[in-house]
Amino acid sequence: MILTVNIGYQLCFALFKKLMKNKLIPLVLILLIIGCNTTQQDDRATGDLDEKSDIGSESSVVYDPSDALWRYDFNQQTEEFEVKQLRSVDRDTLTGETLERIINKSWPRVQIKFIRTSNDTAFISIPDSKVLTQQMGSAGAESYMISTTFSLTELRGINHVSFDFEEGDHGVPGVYNRNSWDANKNPIE
Repeated sequence: MILTVNIGYQLCFALFKKLMKNKLIPLVLILLIIGCNTTQQDDRATGDLDEKSDIGSESSVVYDPSDALWRYDFNQQTEEFEVKQLRSVDRDTLTGETLERIINKSWPRVQIKFIRTSNDTAFISIPDSKVLTQQMGSAGAESYMISTTFSLTELRGINHVSFDFEEGDHGVPGVYNRNSWDANKNPIE
């Protein structure tokens, strides 16, 4: 086995020495290597541009907290999920339409439509709920539902939020309030 490898190595080295005698072949090899390297760099640059245009055409961001009012997230210190208020608002000037804009900016891939309020309930719809119910997973959908409920119950006199959307694996429409996710409670009250 060692003899075979050694003979193979010697044959390759002898072939290489013959090729080196002809000075044109090393030049062609160098140009070929440079050409292949440039093509790979061009392919990578084109791939980067394609990726940037994809990001520009459809937001890949699921949650943007920059304008959000509430966030439901895992607290590493307590090792539990918790609702955290990110900023306060003036409840006297707050409207459903304002909250619609804030929620839609915070969750660019799950857009709500504020319908109306009646008694102590805000009514919203999610015309395209596929991201919420099929793509965000259970934790993502729960985070969305909780932060949206807490945001909309900032409206003066509103204690419940009625979600209208097509049910999926990770989201169920219905009426929710700030206590709907408390342990040992039915999520819909």
